Amino acid sequence: MSVGNGIACMSFAGAVVISRTGRTGGLLRRRFAVVLAVVLFVGVRVEGDELQLTEVRIQGTGGEQRLSGRVVAEGEGGELLLEDVAGRMRQLNKGEVLEREDRRGNWQPADAEALGQLMKVETGSGFEVHQTEHYLLCSNCSEGYNEFIGRLLETVYDQYFQFWQKLKVPLQPLDRPLPVVLFKAESEFLAYAGRIHPEADFEGVPGFYSVRDNLVLVADLTRDRALRDLSAVRKALSDRPLQVATVVHEAVHQLAFNSGLQQRFADFPVWYSEGLSLYFEPPTERSAVLWSRPGQVSGRHHPEFLRMVQDDKLSLPLVDLLVNDGLFQSGDTAAAAYAESWGLVSYLVKKKPAEFALYAQRLQGLRPLRSVTAAERRQMFMECTGEDPGELAGRLIPWVRRLRVDR
Repeated sequence: MSVGNGIACMSFAGAVVISRTGRTGGLLRRRFAVVLAVVLFVGVRVEGDELQLTEVRIQGTGGEQRLSGRVVAEGEGGELLLEDVAGRMRQLNKGEVLEREDRRGNWQPADAEALGQLMKVETGSGFEVHQTEHYLLCSNCSEGYNEFIGRLLETVYDQYFQFWQKLKVPLQPLDRPLPVVLFKAESEFLAYAGRIHPEADFEGVPGFYSVRDNLVLVADLTRDRALRDLSAVRKALSDRPLQVATVVHEAVHQLAFNSGLQQRFADFPVWYSEGLSLYFEPPTERSAVLWSRPGQVSGRHHPEFLRMVQDDKLSLPLVDLLVNDGLFQSGDTAAAAYAESWGLVSYLVKKKPAEFALYAQRLQGLRPLRSVTAAERRQMFMECTGEDPGELAGRLIPWVRRLRVDR
């Protein structure tokens, strides 16, 4: 799950959160929270290595504030999308900006030390920063749990870049370590999540990626700070596959928005964002970190996909899935939308990899906070894949039926 305006998938005028799987009535259900207030933005032109930087004085709810950072996008009505050195984005309306001073210069994101210190200040006492090759983990969990999650994240990182390299889709190297916060107690997770995204409900959600803050938050489902070695953590998590699936899922969202595959605050189709994370998600019991590679058949979404097929037809027509992000927000359609997204991405990767790669590259061209119409979405999909959505369903259903979950 991702959250914007601070949370999930994409947001115009604010935040988006990508939320994770929650439990309701013994069943797994994914919650998706999106704040959408659509404003048409135009990108800021960059010459050479210089970017447009700005410092603004704004009127906030708690009084006046000063913010500075690089200008990501501007609106025709004076709206401003600003990114600070920690990677957090803030959308400002014209009425909020009391004073603004622009300049051109080089942009330098916060280094690992500065970002780690900021994370410690914002999480509070008891949290320590643990650095891996590509991640900063700010955690109050056990040493063993921190090491296990760090190794899991690095495994996902390696597999993510290998996956796109095989498909010949160009990506950008990371320009900063990726921040992740781990909470030993669910109550701490809920309190922090509610503070940065008060517009979303995180009850029953073990983790999410905040698009606005470029931050992954995860609650430790082992709930045991005494776990100090990897074998003990692995044993505890082997009975909690949701924990591993959550970390992998949210890590893929974060990687996609930091490697040039997706642009934060751009109008990406939700089925693509979620389907990609679901394709990577399924755990592997035989691996040292309980996950090895993308493309395993999902033990959760495969049966859900089969359940929603009636008379050899999908309960949600593919053409609707491609253009209607609201399907992921409705309790009546969310489970089917996620299962169908998993099935569609799996099919395209396995059966039409070149076409899927072309589609991914077309989506890379979407710019922050510029809306894409339903007709444009459908046309882009058909041009890249060579498939009519209605006809594709007739091939997708029997292909998914032949898949078998690894027991």
